[in-house]
Amino acid sequence: MKNWMFYKTDLLPYMRTAAGAMNNTQYLRMKHLITLILILLFHFFSFGQILYPNSEILEYYRVIEMKNNDIQDRLGIFPSIVSQYKKDSLAWNIWADQLQFNGIPDKSIKLMSFRFSNYYNSKYPKGYNDGAVWKGKGFTSVLQGGISGRYGILEFTFAPVVYYSQNVSYDLASQRGNNSPYNYQFTDRRIDWVQRYGDENFIEFDWGQTDVRMAYKNFTLGASTQNIVWGPAQRNPLILSSNAEGIPHVDLGTHTPIQTKIGSIEAKVYWGVLNESEYFDDNNDNNYRYWTGMSISYSPSFIPSLSIGFNRALYKRGEEFTAKDLYKTFWWFENKNETVGQNDEYDQIASATVRWVFKEVGFDTYLEFGKNDFGGSLFGSEPDHARGYTIGMSKYIDLNNTNVIKLTYEHCSVDKAKSGLYRGYNTWYTHHIVTQGYTNNGQVMGASVGPGATTDYIGTELFFKKGLIQLYGERVRFNDDYFIDNILNNDLHDFEWTIGSRLSIFVNGFLLSSECLLSLRKNMYYMAKNDQNNLQLGLSISKQLK
Repeated sequence: MKNWMFYKTDLLPYMRTAAGAMNNTQYLRMKHLITLILILLFHFFSFGQILYPNSEILEYYRVIEMKNNDIQDRLGIFPSIVSQYKKDSLAWNIWADQLQFNGIPDKSIKLMSFRFSNYYNSKYPKGYNDGAVWKGKGFTSVLQGGISGRYGILEFTFAPVVYYSQNVSYDLASQRGNNSPYNYQFTDRRIDWVQRYGDENFIEFDWGQTDVRMAYKNFTLGASTQNIVWGPAQRNPLILSSNAEGIPHVDLGTHTPIQTKIGSIEAKVYWGVLNESEYFDDNNDNNYRYWTGMSISYSPSFIPSLSIGFNRALYKRGEEFTAKDLYKTFWWFENKNETVGQNDEYDQIASATVRWVFKEVGFDTYLEFGKNDFGGSLFGSEPDHARGYTIGMSKYIDLNNTNVIKLTYEHCSVDKAKSGLYRGYNTWYTHHIVTQGYTNNGQVMGASVGPGATTDYIGTELFFKKGLIQLYGERVRFNDDYFIDNILNNDLHDFEWTIGSRLSIFVNGFLLSSECLLSLRKNMYYMAKNDQNNLQLGLSISKQLK
């Protein structure tokens, strides 16, 4: 993968060469030795908290938010580093013997929780909302950890991720035109959405949940690569999710929600860089895109359980960046379609969000409604043009004074509305000028199911004193936009059903987790009877100390 402007290390080529030179026995010995050293080292330190993408602790944190009335809730910005929120005492925390969310004291440095994970995919790559990690066919091993500290107004976290991917060969879709054979083939507008990262195994380093910032009262200025989620969606946020590696960026805004007489306000502005993967084109002059965004949320004082928000992201070719682009995100403009237009140098995505939480009865419902590119007037005759949406709800059921069941349903749709059948339309996350699309290093930054897709998720989670049991099912129909434009045969939808489970148990201060997913994919690549069944197995160990 290509070196990144300021957050990729030049050691990677040598790491990959070394990994390729090792046989399986040598690799396993090295992996086990590193793991043993880290476990022994980390055992003697206190830890801060990071919500690693797709981890048990992230799922548990959602329950912490619901079950504690005195917690300072996020509104529309969900960071992966939670020490910035004050949680010195929690009325409900059934994992309290193993896990605390205390902030980091001033003038101190702490080791963060570490997580060592191994996954196996039997037939094809599969992994959603995993941050920088890409789970190819075969084995994937992931090591995450780091340190966090605070000194006056300065806060910092260094929490990179290193992972190994066996990256076993599997049947790719037929190559179309001059598109890379490793890239996605099914969109009329190109997109840098990698289906396989080359033809060899590799070791990859990413800065992960790394963050440096100054925080004064409720305000902050920071530089970060952490995964940040915009909006209330749990599986498929439309604009910013944890599906790709975090964007290297600078941000300015609120550190925690500001309390005013009229309610709580949370807002941030971002400026960052998106990286192109090695598997898009051979042009080294367009490897980077300029990205800017803003997220604003408000919870009225007269309805404190309600929060509304607005999110917007724009990106353009990096080589065309000028100083004026630093404040473009504050402008509201739309394409007037006179020509390719002053606005078509950018692509943009915007969304409005609503979340209503009823803690007294344990119910949470939310909606994110988005518009892709310059999709036309919201108040015109076709407000659904270029729309996408995610809608969901969760119900929390107390079994006794401690155990909790969480039931969740979420539906996401980023497929073409009816107006897209006869009007100009860009498939979500693609663009005809910024041809890499809304991706970072080859993965979509919004809804994990990708361009033109629809999906339904239903899940059950049981949280008890010693751990977590999770069962879920998910349906994905891939890229209906391509299907409508090119296939139109009811027997050739490319779709997938998945059933999954996870069991996480605390044992002697360690959190052991096992996962099993069975995916049944039909008509893969829109080919009749090209059915593939993928089994994913996972085993993780985490260390959580008070």
